[in-house]
Amino acid sequence: MVRANTPWLTTLAVLVAAYIVAALLETVTLILFRGHLQGQRLGEYYGYASLACLGLVLSAPALGRQLLLSWRRGLGLSALGFAAAHTYLTFEHVLGGHWEALDFLGGEERLVAWLGVAALGLMLPLALTSTNGWIRRLGRHWRTLHLLVFPVAGLALVHAVWLGASGWPLKVLTLLAAAVVLLLRIRPRPKRLARKEHIDAS
Repeated sequence: MVRANTPWLTTLAVLVAAYIVAALLETVTLILFRGHLQGQRLGEYYGYASLACLGLVLSAPALGRQLLLSWRRGLGLSALGFAAAHTYLTFEHVLGGHWEALDFLGGEERLVAWLGVAALGLMLPLALTSTNGWIRRLGRHWRTLHLLVFPVAGLALVHAVWLGASGWPLKVLTLLAAAVVLLLRIRPRPKRLARKEHIDAS
């Protein structure tokens, strides 16, 4: 998910930007909603923000933009932060602080809810091994481990589109964005760019 020589200052800058986005989303929801509804909407927006960060992480190699490539570590950590905040707010304001409330969901909805939890769990080893030390320690296995970002993004996408309380316009926009990311990933890339990406990740 990150380059081996990504400076932590760049990562910190991305995390600060993510914090500002989080604060802005909280401000907007405080203006528009009240009580538990505010927490529910904020939690949902944080979930979409996490998905957006994952989309940028996956798009960076295909776009080949040096600046975006250097942001991948920060974007990955931001995705985890937004996902954790989404989970907490959902637990408090949707489930009422009780995991047993999941039992009141239909079978398919309950399964998709746990897919979101699984995505969060899979993010943890990616975040913990995102440092330069772990990149060197794991060697070629680091790249294999970080291929988990693909199932993470897939699980998060299904979770968001299936359970998201927002209307279909936002869900359709999310699916279109996911399609763009997929097209960017599968399109043929210049050999020089592909070789450079392999070197950066090794």
